[in-house]
Amino acid sequence: MGTKIQHVKVEEFRSFHDVEFDISRKITVISGQNGVGKSNLISLIASGSGLGKSSAFGGNFQPKFYDFFYISPEEAYDDYTIYLRYGSDNTDETVLKCLTFKNDTESNRGIRIIPRTSNKERDDMTIKEAELIAKENFNVGGAARIPIPTIYLSISRLYPLGERKESVSVKEVRRNNKLYHSKAHTKFCDWYNSVMPGSIKQDGDLSIVDKEASTRSSLHMEMENTPALGKSVGQDNLGNIISALVDIYILSQQDNYNGALICIDEIEVSLHPDTQIRLLDLMDKLANELNIQFVVTTHSLTVLKELLGKHKKNPNDYGVVYLKNPSAPMVTVQQLYEFLKADLLGKVTYQKPKPKVYFEDEVGKHLFNMLVGALYHQCSTLEEKGTLRGNVLQEYASKIKCRLENIKKYRHAACLINPIVTSLGCEELLRFSQADRPYSDQVIFLLDGDARHKQTEHKPKIREYLDRKYDPHKDNLSDRETKRNNICFFPDYFAPESFLYRMMYQIMNVETNHTIFWRTLDQQEETALYTASKIRSWFVDLASDFNNDDLKNIFGDIEKNGKVWAFIDATNLLNYYYGDYSTIEELILFFEKFDRAFQMTYSKMIKNI
Repeated sequence: MGTKIQHVKVEEFRSFHDVEFDISRKITVISGQNGVGKSNLISLIASGSGLGKSSAFGGNFQPKFYDFFYISPEEAYDDYTIYLRYGSDNTDETVLKCLTFKNDTESNRGIRIIPRTSNKERDDMTIKEAELIAKENFNVGGAARIPIPTIYLSISRLYPLGERKESVSVKEVRRNNKLYHSKAHTKFCDWYNSVMPGSIKQDGDLSIVDKEASTRSSLHMEMENTPALGKSVGQDNLGNIISALVDIYILSQQDNYNGALICIDEIEVSLHPDTQIRLLDLMDKLANELNIQFVVTTHSLTVLKELLGKHKKNPNDYGVVYLKNPSAPMVTVQQLYEFLKADLLGKVTYQKPKPKVYFEDEVGKHLFNMLVGALYHQCSTLEEKGTLRGNVLQEYASKIKCRLENIKKYRHAACLINPIVTSLGCEELLRFSQADRPYSDQVIFLLDGDARHKQTEHKPKIREYLDRKYDPHKDNLSDRETKRNNICFFPDYFAPESFLYRMMYQIMNVETNHTIFWRTLDQQEETALYTASKIRSWFVDLASDFNNDDLKNIFGDIEKNGKVWAFIDATNLLNYYYGDYSTIEELILFFEKFDRAFQMTYSKMIKNI
């Protein structure tokens, strides 16, 4: 796979103090407000590696910092310390280069960078030993660049072609030139058109463009209705980037090629958002085909959103380094698109998008809030006491704690979602979920537990499962197949009133097993008058063949806070019920499935912002 830069640490450089970050294997984006130092950073990154070989159309693969930035003799450049760590898939060894600054103004070379091998990360070896290992594993001398062909495209590439024609030369390439033999024209045309479709003529002639303001030449091919000097800034920007890719492609045809590094400052300039996405797709493709590592800077929200999405799926290959606070830059640990967008726009607060959660009715919304409260209670109990009720093996208790840790953010679900009470039945909601997929994929559908079975004859009767748990597998039944991660069901297989009544039934009919619950109620004035016998009296008239409708009549209207609902809320019934190792699994499973739905809908919403 060749050698790649892995990590950057800036101990001291102008406004940077102790700033460090990783570089991903394929594409790393550096972003932040104007003046935060992005261009400085990317040019420093390009200064640690290089190859003295000549480019196919002028220049070399060894960018020089002083070509792009001026270091004043008045600066405290002796204090500047930047470390670049490189590694390879072929060895566990790494090499650390320390960028130091040498004043060569007397020889008209200005203050330039010398990348010296360092032992800073290896206390067990001397600098001499570090240099020997670097030479053996990476073929690099003690004061030499890492031998990776490197291209740095600075902002000078965007010098408008048409404004100073006298400072731009366009030379046509003869058909017998090696550029044609190496298929440079074919690659340039194909890659350019993949980003801006239909721009370049397939049989167009190849030219080399030189600008006095730029250190690198670029390629040009005949465009539809556009001469070389008439290209827009966006077209010229893309042409420079594609030229660099072609340059590496030609180099890759040599036997000893092992990869390259391309650094691009402000990659998105004058490119339409759709064009930016296609350019990233091309870079992703060539990162694989040509083993190119890209480090780019950007202000583009489009580029940030694309890379954040890629990073989430593969953090080793893609990364976003976001710098905030220009006066003393720091890399934020935040990787949320909304946060980065807010900072770029100069805001001090930001609003996360909240996925909508559709409930069948007000009871469903209330039940969800109670489950959220139960999750909060169990997480807090574990943090304070380290255990729940019940005796279990330590291994099981540890697994429960770990699983709760993974879902604990839903303790604050009210801040994460936008609840919608629909007054629709489960079948209507399921039909709606299929009717408008682009929209419904951004919505969570939370259905009552009795919707798990579609056929009425398969739905269990609550009166038969007051003392035991319903198990559909005993009847060779399985849950309704939804094929959608954003469709969830409440715990168990019953409507909310039946689900809650089963809890109440166990607590009020087997009092000796729940003395903690009743004694806790006695300690609080607002719940001290509740007793098991009083609660049982509310349900004494239930017929032997009662169903959920009968329970609804007793529970009453939730919005009027009937006595059953008041009891459930005042006593925090679900907090107690799920505070036992024998029942907590049900709560965890519910939120694990809710988490999958949330992650799916949230990512869909982000893409559509």
